[in-house]
This record gives sequence, structure tokens and C-alpha cells, in this order.
Amino acid sequence: MNKKIQLEIIWWTITALVIVLVMFPIWSEVGTSFRYNNSNIMSIFIFMVYTRLIFVLRHTYISNNAFMKIVFVLLSIPLFVYFMDRINEFQTFVDENGDTALLPSYDATVAGLTKYIRYEYLFFAVAAIMTVAMMPFRMILSLWRTRNRGTV
Repeated sequence: MNKKIQLEIIWWTITALVIVLVMFPIWSEVGTSFRYNNSNIMSIFIFMVYTRLIFVLRHTYISNNAFMKIVFVLLSIPLFVYFMDRINEFQTFVDENGDTALLPSYDATVAGLTKYIRYEYLFFAVAAIMTVAMMPFRMILSLWRTRNRGTV
């Protein structure tokens, strides 16, 4: 099997494992009915995948695929807007309703979980925004290097 394919399988497995480990405390208490479940998973996923592509692009399957690089450049704009909207919605919800509204039933045993949810969501959403903002520059640099130098 090609080494790039093996690395992709390893990275996708690590990404799935990180998603499960980060979301497990929320899923164990609230289940998948958590209000920001989808955007939280998406922010973790985008952060992991885009970080990998920014730093180890030459070891990925898209290293020599100009079309995919252009897709990543164009995809960054709507993703940036999406995550900005999700953070704004989340922060507005928490500001208006308090941390306790994140869980359907609040008691003293889950007080720490509300802080975990807030900090974890904000960390991964902001990290996703940062990587989405950096991705077009990295892809354009890679396209230029591929065309002019023959490297990634």
C-alpha cells in the first residue's frame, strides 16, 4: 500500500478518535441531543484536518493535485463565515441563558461539565476559524511552489 494512503488512514483514525474522546463527556451526560453537537464535531474535524494539511501537506494525497488545492481555497470562505456565525450564536446563547442552559437538567454534579462544554466549544471553533483563515495562503503558496519550483 502507498505510504501516503497509509498516513491518510492513520490521520483519519486519529481525527475520529479525538472527536470521540472530546465529545464523550458531553455524549455521556446529554447524548447526541446537545444543541451544538453538529457544529462542535465539525469544528473539531476541520481543525484536525486543516492543521494537518497546513503543516504536512507534502505527505498528503493532495500534495500534487492543483484542483483540490483550489477547492480548499474556495471552501475556506464559506467555512469561515459558518464558524463565525456558530461562535456568535453559541456566545449569544450562553450570554443570554447562562452556562446552565447548555444542559437539559442542571445539578451540582454537572457544574464542571458546563464549563468544559463552553471552553471546549470555543477552543475548537476558534481554532477552526484560524486554520480556515490560514488555509488559502498555504494552498496558494503550494500552488506557486509546484508551478515555479516543482516542490510542494
